[in-house]
Amino acid sequence: MQSVLKNLKLKFDNDGFVVNENLITKSELKYIEKWITELNDCKEVNHLYEKTVNGKVLSRTENFVSSHASFREFLLSSSIKDYLTMLFDDEPILFKEKINYKYPGGAGYAPHQDAPAYPFGKKHITMLLAIDDSDINNGCLEFARGRNNEGIINIDSKGCIDSSTAETFYWEKIPLKKGGAVFFDSFVPHRSSTNKSSRPRRALYVTYNAKTEGDLRKDYYDFKKNSLKEGYVSLIGHFKGEAIK
Repeated sequence: MQSVLKNLKLKFDNDGFVVNENLITKSELKYIEKWITELNDCKEVNHLYEKTVNGKVLSRTENFVSSHASFREFLLSSSIKDYLTMLFDDEPILFKEKINYKYPGGAGYAPHQDAPAYPFGKKHITMLLAIDDSDINNGCLEFARGRNNEGIINIDSKGCIDSSTAETFYWEKIPLKKGGAVFFDSFVPHRSSTNKSSRPRRALYVTYNAKTEGDLRKDYYDFKKNSLKEGYVSLIGHFKGEAIK
């Protein structure tokens, strides 16, 4: 078992991401779907919308664990924390969380690294948990494997990877079945395309930092609240759609 975990950690460090299709059970996924529905009606959390060919649709819900105890308990459960501890070589601390819905017609995200959007902390790992099947038709995540060890790569005025640089990368699509997960660090380049299917591509994104760096959650959300630019959904301009209220 130790050799398996060691190889998995080495793969994560080399590639910048690792897939885990068996992180949660089917019953846990059903609970998560229920919680997401509950959040849709919650006015205490931050909901973002986008304009699509199908009209105004929900694009993102974020900063919700303070309003939903069951979600918080799940995101700090031993199965997730133990896996992250292996990847971090340290205990994980919850940094931020969001649900990206990407309904039919929902926009994708330009090539970027997460690190420029995280002004607090040096090392972050994000868990993407697929709530729906994610594939090339509805805009699954794509990674530039192994480019995570190059630091911040040629960012443009929006904080994204310069388009001429991104064109030189080999982009690997990572389809996931619902309930599957991919863990990736904040330096691995990634992107996603528009949802061209008739199916949603909901995904839970949860970012953690290493415990040795402290609890940075409040610092991040306070900074984002005061610094977010008009039309942006993040501290970088990677969203390719039209964000609306």
